Amino acid sequence: MYIDREPIFIIEMGILLIYAIIMLIKRVKFKRFVLNLAFGFYISVIIAICFFPIYITSDGFDVGNNFIPFKSTIESISESLRNGLPYGFVSVFGNFVMLMPLGVFYSIYVKNYKMRFLYVFLFSVSIETMQLIIGLIIGCNYRSTDIDDVILNTAGGIIAILLFSLLKKMYFKFKKA
Repeated sequence: MYIDREPIFIIEMGILLIYAIIMLIKRVKFKRFVLNLAFGFYISVIIAICFFPIYITSDGFDVGNNFIPFKSTIESISESLRNGLPYGFVSVFGNFVMLMPLGVFYSIYVKNYKMRFLYVFLFSVSIETMQLIIGLIIGCNYRSTDIDDVILNTAGGIIAILLFSLLKKMYFKFKKA
């Protein structure tokens, strides 16, 4: 038995629709309206991908955790190279790019540069911690809690913050010229 991601995603979209209606009633500026909806949609996708499906029964389904930095990354890439299958590369790349949009959103929403980095890190740690807690509650590891995910997610988010800042500076420099 499991809780699938589709019904959760539909509920999230319903909440996002209610939020959109509230923003319309409050007459939020169009750019802020679109940005807020895009951010809400992004967070909904992250929740659906990172936490669902949740398998309620353990029936031999138990994923191991990794608290050794770069262990699972090296194993994933090595396995991909051995088997000629892209899964390990896709997994590593996916974890790297997953929080890049968050880095961009934080660059827009958060004024303090250092806090953006901290928030990306804390967001990634929160995902892994919540996966661990859900696993403890249901009695099995349905998702791996992995330090490599935190490292890759955080690195991707930080690179997005740096790139966004660089592009923003270049844009304004070009605009002045």
